[in-house]
Amino acid sequence: MADEATAAVRESSYEPLAPPVIADPYPFYRKLRETNTVQWHGVLDSWVVTGYAECRQVLGDTTDFGSDFRRVGVDIPDTQLSVQSLDPPEHGAIRHLLVSALHEQPLDTVRQQVATIATRQLAELAGQAGTVDLVSHFARPVALRTITAFLGVPPPDGAQFEQWSNAIVRSMDAGLEPARAEPGNHARAELSRLVAGWLSDADERGFLGAARRAARTQDVPAAVLANSLRAVLHAGYESVSRLLGAVLARLVRHPELLTGPADPHATDALLDELIRLDGPVQADARVCVRDSTVGDQVVRRGDVLVLFLAAANRDPAVFPDPDAVRLDRRRGLHLAFGRGAHACLGAGLATLQLREVLVALRAGGQRLTPAGPATYEPTATLRGLAELPVSVRRPDQPG
Repeated sequence: MADEATAAVRESSYEPLAPPVIADPYPFYRKLRETNTVQWHGVLDSWVVTGYAECRQVLGDTTDFGSDFRRVGVDIPDTQLSVQSLDPPEHGAIRHLLVSALHEQPLDTVRQQVATIATRQLAELAGQAGTVDLVSHFARPVALRTITAFLGVPPPDGAQFEQWSNAIVRSMDAGLEPARAEPGNHARAELSRLVAGWLSDADERGFLGAARRAARTQDVPAAVLANSLRAVLHAGYESVSRLLGAVLARLVRHPELLTGPADPHATDALLDELIRLDGPVQADARVCVRDSTVGDQVVRRGDVLVLFLAAANRDPAVFPDPDAVRLDRRRGLHLAFGRGAHACLGAGLATLQLREVLVALRAGGQRLTPAGPATYEPTATLRGLAELPVSVRRPDQPG
């Protein structure tokens, strides 16, 4: 806990679950960053880090800052022990296993699979009359079909899986609303059991088969493997669907982004900017393992740091004119997929999906126009649209 002498700012107007923040958090991030890039926030009971350099420092340092809160004596439920929460050296074995499994399928095969899913879903949209919700009718089914096809499993039962998935997302904000914690832990346990069943039935091909083969020769506990594969499934669904939804919302407002040059260089630049601006992961947490300095601020062992990646991605010190889509920026700087040991395993697959969605939208020529206000889920850590109503017109339709 910070003391009165070192706390840069004790309170601020930033209330993560307040409706104005849910609707548009970026002005609030800017105010926090302009006040101090590292400041104590009483409501969050943690250091809030909004500067790019400071976020990158903490992400890259697993010696002084941990994802595994057990390193400072915090009791962590077994359901949360996964590739996302373990630190080196434990982290190394499970990450290596998963990275090896990710490369099991040829990239061209994965690309064709993703392209087919995106194109078919877009064709289904074009056949619907009236108002269509791009979240439930495009972003979420595309993400779910892609990740389950990649894993080599059938899509889980819709209603039950959706309930578990949403409970996990809501539990990411349990520090703000403690009642969200237990449903999230229950949902994690249920999804881990589902994944463990898939593992026991998996053949030797594909991602799950590769993971099972690797587990035979590496020292990875079965529960950690199941939890980690659950995290891959959940992130592949929730994070990617929310990324697709946010990008679609931007394209509905700014269709000119799809009318620009379609050459590979321009497409790569557009992808990088869309991910920087519309990445769903707003924040990630670390715990200080030993007394350190972040920016100009001393942080003590046991202090929690909330790294606002979405704020860092709009830091004007690194990204001039930070709220604009600019195709002339240096690529690969954003922190939307994290950095260091805990960088997102599925970054490549998420980027591939977004690329194929853009290709399908350009090729299909459908016009997507707003048909009502976009609304957001009441979640702060993982931002996502609840609804994005549009009308869809084929190229041959007037109006």
